Amino acid sequence: MTVRLPWHRLSTSAVLRPAAPRLGTRLNHRILGLTVRNFRTLTDVKLPLGALTVMVGPNAAGKSNVLHALKFLGDVARKGIEPAVDTRGGFDVLAFRGGAKPVSRISIGVTGIWSGFASAGDPDRYELTINRPRLPERARERYTTYRGERLFQHPSADAPTSVELTRDQLFVTDAGNAEPLTLVASSGRMVSALQHPSPLPDGSPSAEAIAAVSRHLQQIRVFDPDVRAARQPSPISGEGRHLDDNAANLADFLKTLYEIRDQEQDGRRVIWENLLRDVRTVIPNIEDIHLVDVPERSDYISVELEESGLRGRTRLKDASFGTVRLLCLLAVFHDPNPPLLTCIEEIDHGIHPHALELLAGRLREASRRAQFLVTTHSPAFVNELTPEEFVVCERDRDGSSIIPAYTTDEVRERIEASEGMPIGELWFANALGGGL
Repeated sequence: MTVRLPWHRLSTSAVLRPAAPRLGTRLNHRILGLTVRNFRTLTDVKLPLGALTVMVGPNAAGKSNVLHALKFLGDVARKGIEPAVDTRGGFDVLAFRGGAKPVSRISIGVTGIWSGFASAGDPDRYELTINRPRLPERARERYTTYRGERLFQHPSADAPTSVELTRDQLFVTDAGNAEPLTLVASSGRMVSALQHPSPLPDGSPSAEAIAAVSRHLQQIRVFDPDVRAARQPSPISGEGRHLDDNAANLADFLKTLYEIRDQEQDGRRVIWENLLRDVRTVIPNIEDIHLVDVPERSDYISVELEESGLRGRTRLKDASFGTVRLLCLLAVFHDPNPPLLTCIEEIDHGIHPHALELLAGRLREASRRAQFLVTTHSPAFVNELTPEEFVVCERDRDGSSIIPAYTTDEVRERIEASEGMPIGELWFANALGGGL
């Protein structure tokens, strides 16, 4: 059945069956895996994602590109495909530049749980492709560019549905319809269903699934603290309940954590107490953290550190790089309401090795509230991981990334063969990759 309606004009609820009551709907939305083809060095990557995933490997192995691929999907959901591509330099910059011929397709997909009856064994799937085939010599333009999107979901028991968006058409396969539904989409070949209003009826299973995936992807953040910005006073605002991706509003966010009281524990500031205890553990000379108004700027707040043996307080703008970065990371790990997925590159950067054990423990605790994907070069940090949390990244001779380079079972086998040597030591000894 084909319905020829513009993108915005489909309103009849008779086209698709209404959403059935979703008894047993799962609220624990999460991403279970990432699939990437021809995005920078990621030519064929299938990466499982758990609550905590830590990638290791030499420089230029592709670890950062994994984070960038996820951030790219988040930007598509927030801004659209073309802005996400353009801000990264265009198709030629994003596409894999190895091989005999230029690639004509980039694809990034995620599996996860978004609809009511999806599960780890039978997950939902979303995939975005950006196609740029070369046109015949006589054509006015050298290339044409268009997107493709596919979404497979489980809105009801034993009744999966799918949505496929091609150049100008939207195909919907629903268990309640005898044949697929085809809609003519007239909003352009690079419009994403994640970012643009859906032409599907409000309340339909497919429309709800697209909205759930979009909300999840919009929450992906790559946390990369800018220590210089984090040192500065920050304006007090309602946005302080979320820490910026670059931690520029650190003072305001710390104020938010300080003001949270636990009613089950007599109104104590439990989160703040735990944060302060961790800071004292890894930086013993810090006795207290003070949040103070900025003179002549009543709408700004700053951070000052009370240190043992010193008169007065140390302004955060005068604190060491490692102290500020550690405070940024601990603030993230103590966030009671984090984004659904946080990526952190080189989590060990600027951190004393003896502090990494505590950071690993707090990161694992935080992963009970949300997912974390991080990279590291520190064997000491890797020593704190389990085989399920550990991913080795390597680079092939053709310039493409091999991720993961070892399966979880292979990691366990290497550990057993070494008679229980810690993972970080095995990796550093080149028994699990690790070489340059």
